[in-house]
Amino acid sequence: MARRKHPKVATLPLELQEAIHQRLLEGWTYRDITDWLNEKGHAVSKSAIGRYGKDFHQKLERVKILRDQARAIMESNAEAPATELAEATSQLAVSLIMETLMQLDDLQGAKVTELLKVLPKLEQSGVLRERLKLEYRKKAETVVSGLDDALLAGKSPEEIREIIRQRVREEYGS
Repeated sequence: MARRKHPKVATLPLELQEAIHQRLLEGWTYRDITDWLNEKGHAVSKSAIGRYGKDFHQKLERVKILRDQARAIMESNAEAPATELAEATSQLAVSLIMETLMQLDDLQGAKVTELLKVLPKLEQSGVLRERLKLEYRKKAETVVSGLDDALLAGKSPEEIREIIRQRVREEYGS
């Protein structure tokens, strides 16, 4: 049997849910939040707040982990082409979407539909990135194959790279 969700808290007005989030972040106890809600005329049990708070903190921790992973990707690939960073970001997004879908009790509703709409868009962006990389490789091969061995003879690797960059600019602009 699936663990019971916290429908009582989920039915509260959005402003109250946001206020609960803020209080959880500020370190309020579940009892303090329960008392505060009861004073506002919303009968919610400490257990419901406890379940909600536990889920909230787990989700918050997951967001922190994902943020740290994204930061690590950016730092480890500072010199990498933007296509590689976009690919890593897409993989992270797909991972998060799949994790979210696996945690849902049923695969119906607007939330699931919106998540499932994103997957083909991510796949399409991946296909476009691969096409871009293929075009780049073809252009690079065309430039390199057109280089004269005599032109490169005795040149340092940096000088050769600069010659190639110059040819690419001449051939393809910018």
